[in-house]
Amino acid sequence: MKGLTPKRQSAVLLREAAEMGVSLERLDIAVRAARTLGDAEIQFLEKLLVWIDAGVSQERRAALSKGLAKALDATPVSVPEDPLAMVDDSLDAAGAAENVALAEMESQALREAILKDCIDAAEAGRLTSRSRQALERLRRDGRLLALRVGPRWRYPRWQFDPDAPGGIVPGIDGVLRELSLSPTAAAFWLLQPSEGLGGHPPIEWLRRHRPESVIELAHQMSLLP
Repeated sequence: MKGLTPKRQSAVLLREAAEMGVSLERLDIAVRAARTLGDAEIQFLEKLLVWIDAGVSQERRAALSKGLAKALDATPVSVPEDPLAMVDDSLDAAGAAENVALAEMESQALREAILKDCIDAAEAGRLTSRSRQALERLRRDGRLLALRVGPRWRYPRWQFDPDAPGGIVPGIDGVLRELSLSPTAAAFWLLQPSEGLGGHPPIEWLRRHRPESVIELAHQMSLLP
């Protein structure tokens, strides 16, 4: 990402996070580590990955990480007196315009990533044994997710399950009702790993036919300012 401004780098990371199905925070940490850690530190991470590939249990890896964390905590680190000093600086006209452009770029990047795994109404109808009109009613009622492309609607494939009643993953309607987000934002939320679900994406949790936890999480998010 050499040559990009920090804000444009954030847009690129956001798009890549959506495509890879990882949280933006995790991807940002990985990129910062690759860019700033020394050779010895990278070699430690490589050895940890070797452990994972060899099937070493998560408990053993957690014990190692806990020991390393204690060693780091015991090492004094100088902190700037006021690390948030510039947070409330006002933006000039150019800065505000750049923020608007960045938001538009991020939204478009997310949308394009989600559309890669979308299907048209005809295929959605085959997966659910429903007519185009029935799918349209579900979409209008906020019970099925769809993104508009020109005059047509595209449906994320992952919300369908041939083994589920009606061919739709249980709980999708309840989640969409609670979130009250745009289709792109709702899709992104469903695909991102969530700490409240043990690091699993909400859509994966729904596929396990455990919609109550996901619907409650969506409700909690709707209450955030």
